[in-house]
Amino acid sequence: MRKSWMLVVVFLWAVLTSVTALGKGTITFWLMPNAPDETHIPWLEEKAKAFEAQTGYKVNFEVIGWGEAWQKISVALASQTGPDVFQVGTTWNPQFAATGGLEKLDLAEFGGADAFMKANYISTTYKGESYGVPWFAETRCLFYNKDMFAKAGVQPPATYEELKVVGKKIVETFGEGSAIAIAGTNAWDLLHNWAIVLWAYGGDLLTPDNKQAAFNGEAGVTAMKWYASLILDGLAAKACAEYNQPQADAAFINGNVAMCFMGPWNIAGIEQENPDLPYDVVEPPAGPVKRASFSGGSNLVILKGSPNKDAAREWIKFLLSKENLVDYTKNLSHMLPAKIEAFEDPYYDTGVWQVFKKTLGYATAYPPLAVWGDIENAVVREFRNILTAVASGQYSEDTVKLYLDKAAEKVNEALAREQ
Repeated sequence: MRKSWMLVVVFLWAVLTSVTALGKGTITFWLMPNAPDETHIPWLEEKAKAFEAQTGYKVNFEVIGWGEAWQKISVALASQTGPDVFQVGTTWNPQFAATGGLEKLDLAEFGGADAFMKANYISTTYKGESYGVPWFAETRCLFYNKDMFAKAGVQPPATYEELKVVGKKIVETFGEGSAIAIAGTNAWDLLHNWAIVLWAYGGDLLTPDNKQAAFNGEAGVTAMKWYASLILDGLAAKACAEYNQPQADAAFINGNVAMCFMGPWNIAGIEQENPDLPYDVVEPPAGPVKRASFSGGSNLVILKGSPNKDAAREWIKFLLSKENLVDYTKNLSHMLPAKIEAFEDPYYDTGVWQVFKKTLGYATAYPPLAVWGDIENAVVREFRNILTAVASGQYSEDTVKLYLDKAAEKVNEALAREQ
């Protein structure tokens, strides 16, 4: 009996010794390919080692493509297995929170709501509670070709009406379709491109109480007609009606057009594909009511069923430390930090980055709704129909209102499910 007891003691001692040797435990982190693998993977490995040395927790990370991320995360939420902490797009955060699969978070633990850019903070919320922490941000500004502008004798437009005047002079100099490249029917992020015009014209996607569609009102119709007119008036090539966003970006980066609405990540594309491109960046033009832009990016969330929530919170704090956040956005992802203190780095007060920083300050996030995916899909579907009418010659004065009203019907059906 005594011998058996001694064997149990020895066994327990061995188990405890092995656990201690392995550290406190392991957390799993899922994220998307926010930077090229050749720089991204070594950075993550280095930071995981530093975090383990600092906290005792090991981090296993997995980079998953955007194309598979939604499905993979949805399975993890349903099964409550997989990652402890993971990246989600800002528009995804409320939809995933509505499933009940995300851990509710106290932002005070991460600096408080005021520590983050307002629109990015809003994207973490669902029904007044936070289910994520803002990580990095993006917004859209107007890129322009300085040489083409100089040869056409024009300056960057301050308003959307000026953009058309400037565009016509560029077309007179360089030919039809040379003024601007825009996204079309094959762009998954098509709504982002029109929303910034809609807001600038004083419109909104939904009513203030998020109960009804509002984009099919007068401001929305005018803003959509402005977008369609870029192709109808020859400022953008007819091919733009079917472009995806990378095609629009490439037209500008290759030097074929004078303007394009793009984001900070495009800086890396220019540096790699056409480093001699004579470009600059200005804020989005103002509409009759204001300047506006879209606020996107990514947040960090915790699986509600994670057995390692304390470690997951510490990992988020580690990634959001000023040093790590500045390094990740400045040197890897070419995005913008979502935490305000990171903008204290002088880098963000230089060159094009000060323009993005200023624009992000007034950029708008989409409403944090569980049915947002259905809403966006409904609007994009009819937006595509409008652009198809433009490309096929079937566009008329009534086209925009007709399709926006159809979209509004579907959006109102979706909003009824949100109640």
